[in-house]
Amino acid sequence: MTFRMSIALLAGVGVVCLASCSKQPRPETTHGDATSASQSAPSPTAEEEKPAAPAVALPPGMQAAVGSVATVNGKDIPAARFNRDLARLVGTGVRVPQDRLKHIARNILSRLIEQELRAQAIATERIVLTEPEFEEAYKTYTSRYVDAEGHFDEIQFRATLKRNGMTMAQLKAQIRNERMARKLVQKLGNVSVTDAELHAFYDNNNASWVEDESRDVRTILTPCPPRAEKQAALACKKKADEVYAALSAGGDFEQIAERFGNSPPRAPMHLTRSSTNQELARAAFTLKVGEVHAPVQTRWGWFVIRLIEKNKARVRAYEEVEDDIRTRLTERKYYLEGLRIVRDLRKKANIVTRLPY
Repeated sequence: MTFRMSIALLAGVGVVCLASCSKQPRPETTHGDATSASQSAPSPTAEEEKPAAPAVALPPGMQAAVGSVATVNGKDIPAARFNRDLARLVGTGVRVPQDRLKHIARNILSRLIEQELRAQAIATERIVLTEPEFEEAYKTYTSRYVDAEGHFDEIQFRATLKRNGMTMAQLKAQIRNERMARKLVQKLGNVSVTDAELHAFYDNNNASWVEDESRDVRTILTPCPPRAEKQAALACKKKADEVYAALSAGGDFEQIAERFGNSPPRAPMHLTRSSTNQELARAAFTLKVGEVHAPVQTRWGWFVIRLIEKNKARVRAYEEVEDDIRTRLTERKYYLEGLRIVRDLRKKANIVTRLPY
């Protein structure tokens, strides 16, 4: 479990009216022992400063909010942010019961209050994010979008942004916020992991260290778009057949890859029977060491693979998984400490909420 929050929960706040917004709801105030932190909080964006409600698609009978839905230590949370988040969750035309809508709205408001508390704490603690730190965080985020050869898959990346209704600017803002929130936990929390905790986690999760029978293969890919025209698809297949013939004849792997315009990964591809690359896994488990399989079609194109090693099922030793365990436990502590810090901030804060029910 990581400290990363979803953008739907970390976006700004607004108010929704389930029936009519003609009457101004009575503010609900939570008093704390802290003084106002509004001067140290980040300034609102140009979008947030607009007084009018944004044009968002909400269910019938639900009006977009205007003004602010909450004030945290003197800092208003604009309705536009809340309207945007609510539209993402219930603005798709799906009918949602009134009581459920209220529950969703309150959850959004609570999360946005927590975001504001965190932002004010970041300002108070003078936490900044340098450009190298941002670049590192951005690189870590995009590293999850890779193709079969381990290269950045921009098509998949852009498709995910579109599916989530996010722009590149919004994504970068989210990454910055998450990394600064992480630095806040580093400063105010305790995320250290002891050797005793590491060993205890290993001993208590024996099943997690079982490594299934696997195969290691070298690959040469002939790229081919999934919806390539017939002639282009035939050309891809013909090239893959030529690669297969050359390898089957005993040719040098690197030289053949270079001759056919492909730079294969230096590290072998590790496949198990449950690997996501099922086409390649099934092919790999039919081979003897040194054998080459006929071209295998995948969504990336045609692969020719050579089996280089068979690996039996085994239990991984503690030394092999120590770094992984440390990462897991550290991320969990970041998450739990983050929750604790926000709870403490909420207790000390002066919070006024303005939900219309």
